[in-house]
Amino acid sequence: MDVLLVSILFLLAVTAIMVTLSKHMGLGSILGLLIAGIIVGPHTPGPYITNEVETMRHFTEIGVVFLLFIIGLEMQPSKLWSMRKEVFGLGSLQVIVSGLCIGFYISLYIERLSVALLLGFTLALSSTAFVMQLLQEKGELSSEHGKSSFAILLLQDLAIVPLLALLPLLSEAQTTQTTPLYEKIGTVILMFGLLLAFGRFILPQALEKVSKQRNKDAFLMFALLSVILAAFLMEHAGLSMALGAFLMGMMLSTSRYSFQLEASIEPFKGVLMSLFFIAVGMSIDFNAIMQEPTLFMTHIAVILVIKAFILFGLMLLFGASKSTAMKVASLLNQSGEFGFVLFGAAKALKLIDEQFFVVGIGVISISMLLTPVL
Repeated sequence: MDVLLVSILFLLAVTAIMVTLSKHMGLGSILGLLIAGIIVGPHTPGPYITNEVETMRHFTEIGVVFLLFIIGLEMQPSKLWSMRKEVFGLGSLQVIVSGLCIGFYISLYIERLSVALLLGFTLALSSTAFVMQLLQEKGELSSEHGKSSFAILLLQDLAIVPLLALLPLLSEAQTTQTTPLYEKIGTVILMFGLLLAFGRFILPQALEKVSKQRNKDAFLMFALLSVILAAFLMEHAGLSMALGAFLMGMMLSTSRYSFQLEASIEPFKGVLMSLFFIAVGMSIDFNAIMQEPTLFMTHIAVILVIKAFILFGLMLLFGASKSTAMKVASLLNQSGEFGFVLFGAAKALKLIDEQFFVVGIGVISISMLLTPVL
């Protein structure tokens, strides 16, 4: 117990100081949380709170799920439908063009073009957690660049599905026991059906009943249940947990309890999102970076520049102003948390070696670190 308390005290002290300094410098709280993660992580000298960074990061991704649920509560279906051009047009082009360009760049370092392209599409995806938290922190979710960024991120969440499906097909060590396509499609349809049934019929009735009883504890439990169940159903379908939470929130956006649901989830979201950013900071392995610092920084610079130029051009193509295009380009040119998952799976399937995995995780983490500054 003493060790646990000391770890918590160390984490809170470092985080409080770094967030205060970061906010004082006008760089927002996220950069402070990332730096705090670097300080308390196992890859820097001095004491650290845990070396189970991957486990911590995986757990704290629930904070991203809560964030997307809250955003869904503020996004009614009619509003989402009005954004269909940006979601499926702008979002699809961003993923395809950025993925191809980054993939061909990675092919300079990986023999198999198919694996390089898969990793390229992975790095083409941005961080939903970072971008949405930054926009929410600055009150810019409803701005032009905020809405465009959200539309692109939503399509990117959908793009996770084919990327995960392609991964085992590229493995030379894959087994013959693969799930038939019709079974996968059936699972997706079933999970969507369960999500719709719970969000449209079961949950509203439950919330109505516990509200009449003035049972705040039961209301909170149903609110948490709705988010976690949505995340579980979508993950079981092979989709993004965050996408499931967003859909659940959107179904409840027309409910008279939407504001109460948001107030119930907000504290959990805040704590877990902070821990998520700290976990990302803890993932940065400076020993690996310093082995080939020039090459490492070249990878980061190339990916940031490729994505920024493509985003800027596509935004102008879709009629945005230069100012809006520049803001979207600087918001979305980092790589996202999905990269942690796919790079780990690629290593497990022996598509990439340990060294490339460490470099990949470092590139993703450092690109996130630069986002608040950009």
